[in-house]
Amino acid sequence: METTVRGRSAGTGSRGGHGREHQHIASLCDGKVQSLAEIAARMKLPLGVARVLIADMAADGLVAVYEPTSFENNDAVGTELLERVLSGLRRL
Repeated sequence: METTVRGRSAGTGSRGGHGREHQHIASLCDGKVQSLAEIAARMKLPLGVARVLIADMAADGLVAVYEPTSFENNDAVGTELLERVLSGLRRL
């Protein structure tokens, strides 16, 4: 996800009374795409809590949420990537 123009210009006024958390998430996603897991880790929040906060922000138009890239159309690329990751893990 990444902060939208509306998210950059919004103050602390977000629904749900989580203004400070929403502001922190908006700053983490400003100028770069962040995953849900990265945001949860950086904010030291459980994944479920971060998911709810981000869902609220997406509903308010404060962040744009993107789906992960899929390898469905090119299975060879997905398999090759997994093999490289597995090889790297074995070297550890």
